[in-house]
Amino acid sequence: MKWISDFIDIIFPRHCLVCNEILSKEEKDICLNCLVGLPLVSREELPDIEKSFWGIVPVEHAASYIYYRKGSPYNRLLHEMKYNDRPEIGFRLAVNAAKELVKDDFFKEIELIVPLPLSKKKLRKRGYNQSEYIARGLSHATGIDTATDLIVRTIANETQTDKNREERWKNVDGIFSIINPKKIEGKHVLLVDDILTTGATIASCAKALCAAGCRVSIFTLAYTSNKFQ
Repeated sequence: MKWISDFIDIIFPRHCLVCNEILSKEEKDICLNCLVGLPLVSREELPDIEKSFWGIVPVEHAASYIYYRKGSPYNRLLHEMKYNDRPEIGFRLAVNAAKELVKDDFFKEIELIVPLPLSKKKLRKRGYNQSEYIARGLSHATGIDTATDLIVRTIANETQTDKNREERWKNVDGIFSIINPKKIEGKHVLLVDDILTTGATIASCAKALCAAGCRVSIFTLAYTSNKFQ
């Protein structure tokens, strides 16, 4: 059936989401040139990501893969993943991210990978949880299990998009609950989300995990650094 795929590519060529150039048969979502130019979060900034949770929740380690910069063409990767029914983009980027983080022993003590859950209403509307695809990409690359049935949103909070920092923290306070705390008590859990901005939502979820007796580390696919505001 390869000829069918080749024929479709001729009639409906696939384009790079970043530069809009036509993709080769081997390329997915993004061309090789743009892949090489991904705005990777520097190792030097990883401590700053961890510091964003200091005094809020006892996160052991935190990391992100790429920067989210205002006006960057790379943002389209995240937009397509999250809103246009292309969550497989998150999976593939997460596989690449894991290959880099393994070099720094980031996953050395991680026992379980847990995606940040969506509310039932938002999940029905979107049809998928993009953070779950990111988590499964990490799992695929590392062999660490992913669990999607441990945390629920007990409150369907309002969207965070148009809220300021203080409003974001109030909006997510106490919205997560652990279904079976004994199942994860004492485990080192990696909590996964798509984009880290203020960190309010993922910190709220991390608090629930810590209250259940977990050790918690955090990974997000993208990071909005203050350097680019």
